[in-house]
Amino acid sequence: MRTFRDIPIKQKLLIIIMGTTTVALLLEGIGIVAFDSILFRGYLERDLTALARIIADNSTAALAFNDPESATETLGALRVRTHLVNACIYRPDATVLARYARSGEPCPSANAPDGVRFRDPNVTVSLGILLSGRRIGTLVMLYDLGEIAERMRLYGTTVLGVVLGSGLLAFLLSSSLRSIIATPISQLVRATTLVSETNDYGIRAQKVSGDELGVLVDRFNEMLAGIQSRDDTLTKALRDREEALREAEKARERFRFMAESMPQKIFTATPAGEVDYFNQQWTDFTGPSPDPADPWNWAQFVHPEDVEASLESWRHSIATGAPFYFQQRFRRADGAYRWHLSRAHAMLDPQGKISMWIGSNTDIHEQKEKEEELRRANEDLQQFAYSASHDLQEPVRNVAVYSEIVAKRYYNLLDPEGRQFLGFLTEGGRRLVTLINDLLAYTRAGVVESDTATVDSAAVLKRALFSLAEAVRESDATVTHDPLPQVSMSEAHLQQVFQNLIGNALKYRREAPPRIHISCIRHGDAWRFSVQDNGIGIDPQYKEKIFGVFKRLHRDQKYSGTGIGLAICQRVVERYGGRIWVESELGKGATFFFTIPQHGPRARSATIEPSTG
Repeated sequence: MRTFRDIPIKQKLLIIIMGTTTVALLLEGIGIVAFDSILFRGYLERDLTALARIIADNSTAALAFNDPESATETLGALRVRTHLVNACIYRPDATVLARYARSGEPCPSANAPDGVRFRDPNVTVSLGILLSGRRIGTLVMLYDLGEIAERMRLYGTTVLGVVLGSGLLAFLLSSSLRSIIATPISQLVRATTLVSETNDYGIRAQKVSGDELGVLVDRFNEMLAGIQSRDDTLTKALRDREEALREAEKARERFRFMAESMPQKIFTATPAGEVDYFNQQWTDFTGPSPDPADPWNWAQFVHPEDVEASLESWRHSIATGAPFYFQQRFRRADGAYRWHLSRAHAMLDPQGKISMWIGSNTDIHEQKEKEEELRRANEDLQQFAYSASHDLQEPVRNVAVYSEIVAKRYYNLLDPEGRQFLGFLTEGGRRLVTLINDLLAYTRAGVVESDTATVDSAAVLKRALFSLAEAVRESDATVTHDPLPQVSMSEAHLQQVFQNLIGNALKYRREAPPRIHISCIRHGDAWRFSVQDNGIGIDPQYKEKIFGVFKRLHRDQKYSGTGIGLAICQRVVERYGGRIWVESELGKGATFFFTIPQHGPRARSATIEPSTG
């Protein structure tokens, strides 16, 4: 059996309407009957009091003359009151003068106080009979309340008839009018059912009214339209996603084909750095892996001396997204180690997050061997240049010294042409000494093998200026600087860079006194120094050429030097992983920049002699 909540809405409306109407009519009828009963009791009390007063007034003479017959005749007029049980007239001594009884019942007591007393199923009326203000007797009437019950039955029957008639009318009206509410709801239910069964969000419910149900239908149709729009969008997105997945699969297959076709060892990794793919070249090189499912098993093939640095560099790239670039040795299947250049770049999604890593391991073993041979050859050449320049110092110094002795002792003995030749010889000796010293300083700039300490660049600048004090005084130069940091660099190397750059600013000056300013800022992971002057400037087309060995832009005697000073600066700075460059225009001064990494590498150091060029 279905509960009220489960029956159709049409039946619910009918039950609600009929129940409400019936209850309302019944309550109204009961109220009318109850209210009429209360009112009728008041009316009956007034009526009986008036009747008793009339009878009492008409019985005064009978009591005064003790005439029972006359009193009985007066009481006989009460026969018309069918609900009057009996009536008695008492003398002052409580004896009955006359009585009227409908069915022979005894008279009520004469001792009751005057008034009307309702005691179901009867009502008693007691009233004194007066003569000239003196009580000469008592009238007592007993009246049954059957009239109230008859009246209630009559009214109840009327109310029941009205309820039945009204209920029938309400049933007929509700049966015909309930469709006004039920029909839109039923249509809405049918539309909802169709949408649920067919998943067709193009279905719309029919609007038949402009009330709240009409608004509900409008909102329901709008909801369907929104769902249809989102469903179309989702369907399109799913189709696009499926198409993208197919394209991605094609791209993945193309990538795998290319990766398997390349001579390098290609790999991919997750954003967390776990390698999830190696091409066949890697497997051919390393042989079967003990645990191919381990995303970090590649580390077991790295040379023990390289594995820690390799993992540290790889984790740094994973954490920062920076490209991975590392040279390391991998173990071949036969146990031999070969040098490889490992590189990996992060692929980013549209939100800028790492989606995967793509990398390669390129065999550079032959290249490393050639680089080692070239390094040894360079060291041999460097050693030769160092030895040659060192060994040439003594004979060249002798040439310069003895040419000056000849000039002092025999200058007057020579003819003008001989004196000219002697001047050429003396000047050439001096220049040759300078050239040999600069060449020796250049070779020493890259011959170190000790750890780099942290030095106060401001203190190093102060010592460099002390070495250049005479040149600063002669040129009336002003040298200023900003606060300078602690740097990881050899003190001798940094002093040499300062001396060469400031010396050039003093040398290539204009007529106005030189103004030189040194500053430093943090630039990424390095310190960027700048040496700015107000000198003659440099043509931008020569800003790379000036750092070459023995490269000079000015050949006249006004600017001395061999052109090796800036080459020494470049050699020193690059030994520390930095770089040096210039920004300048002719006649507008020049600014030399050089960078030093904040955490300097293990650099080679030696005692460096400042260049005069």
